[in-house]
Amino acid sequence: MKINKELISNIGDQSIYLVSITNDNNYSISFSNFGGYIHQVLIPYQNNPELFEDVILGYEDPSGCMTDRSFFNVITGRVCNRMKDAEFTLNNERHKLNNNNGNNHLHGGSIGFNKRLWNLDSIDETSDEVIVSMSYLSKHLEENYPGNLSCITKYKFNNNNEFSICYSATTDQDTIVNITNHNYWNFHGHNDHYGKILNHSVQIYGEQICEVRPDLIPNGNLLNVANTKYDFVESNIISKDLLEQGGIDINYAVNHQKVMKPVGRVWSNLTRMGVEYTSDQPGLQFYTGGNMHPEYQGKNKRFYGKNYGLCMETQYFPDAINQDNFESPILKAGEKYASNTIIKLSNNY
Repeated sequence: MKINKELISNIGDQSIYLVSITNDNNYSISFSNFGGYIHQVLIPYQNNPELFEDVILGYEDPSGCMTDRSFFNVITGRVCNRMKDAEFTLNNERHKLNNNNGNNHLHGGSIGFNKRLWNLDSIDETSDEVIVSMSYLSKHLEENYPGNLSCITKYKFNNNNEFSICYSATTDQDTIVNITNHNYWNFHGHNDHYGKILNHSVQIYGEQICEVRPDLIPNGNLLNVANTKYDFVESNIISKDLLEQGGIDINYAVNHQKVMKPVGRVWSNLTRMGVEYTSDQPGLQFYTGGNMHPEYQGKNKRFYGKNYGLCMETQYFPDAINQDNFESPILKAGEKYASNTIIKLSNNY
């Protein structure tokens, strides 16, 4: 395992680093402690281990995550996804949040965890794994959420080509928590196969989705995916027709037991590179990039646009605090929040 830690900027007396880890199989990841931004994921070709594809979207300069309003590969919280009318009631007290998505609240508010500088606490290494620990204190009433929330994010990378993302948090008063990473994958890479996410294969181990209103807020019902465009129980290819019909931006019910289990996988049929997700979270948001801006300045002098990236986000269901039949995101004082996801990288699909 090889580790490199590079200073890329400063905010006052606080340092922003880019940490790069390469395992013994020549797979590598790079990320920043600003918003936990994942800058690069390099997968070698199976038949040519010296040739790589960078399979995650991002910025040519990793400091781009500090100013851009997108959510490329960042920690998203205190509560990710959408919340109806930007409000919730907890312990008979109503809390009004910032409505940064029409009338609704999205991804933690105007300045969520993606725009916060996390402390780079430690880098621990064994012969087979590197664990990087980052922390952030979300203060009481930050973005109008109650409670001082002490958060820890651990990024782990090992010689099994597994990239693990582990969140934990404690609070001094009851609050709500739902943290994820808003990754944007494109397993065609940034070289000769570069293009939209067409000709990716997707499999999601969930037979139900959250039924949503036009503004993508769940109405509390779960729908079976059989015979709909949302059916990826068996692997299916992202087609031009699917994207022209608006693509997908929906939460799948994938795990009712809070144990680690496979929840989905995706790969490129051109490079044969992809990932499988294993998680203990009940939901998986699958998004085909239909709301991406017409043009982003990306890496390798590439320009991203609509449908150039896809996301898999492990989470509680959207708007769970306002839906009685969804698993609750409430974190009580003295208890511990935990979310664990393993992303298995492969060049052999």
